[in-house]
Amino acid sequence: MDTINNQTVSSVPFKGFWIRLVAAIIDGFIIILFWSFTFLLLFSVVNTDFFSDSDMILSLILSIITLAIVGIIYKPIMETSNYQGTFGKYLLGMKIVNQNGQKISISTSVIRTLVYFLQTLVALPLTVWLLLMIGFTEYKQGLHDLAAKTFVVSQHWEGE
Repeated sequence: MDTINNQTVSSVPFKGFWIRLVAAIIDGFIIILFWSFTFLLLFSVVNTDFFSDSDMILSLILSIITLAIVGIIYKPIMETSNYQGTFGKYLLGMKIVNQNGQKISISTSVIRTLVYFLQTLVALPLTVWLLLMIGFTEYKQGLHDLAAKTFVVSQHWEGE
């Protein structure tokens, strides 16, 4: 039987695709909420009418940039906090750990986040397959987990 730091795989409760999908949906709502607030705050400061024809392209570009910034900031801050995961993961009883079963570093979380966002930007059919690999890999890891050497486990699981 495989082991991670002297614990057998069967005693490590890796979290699979479906519960992680629900967590991602919850996080999507949270990111959209933060993004909406940031976007509206930005436009109230800039004092631009984002519904006018002349500012429509600027509005679109700024909305994409603010959405990317909110997403790239949200995940690493939450994953390296005491929650050890985003609010969606926390609410569903999950956390992210490194190969030693410990809290991940900010650099690990940034790698994980960038790979996650890059794989979702490539193409939808490829993204679906890359995310579905969570359900079929031995340790329930997606490409972003493999790249960052992380695992999503039960919130109550303690490493070494």
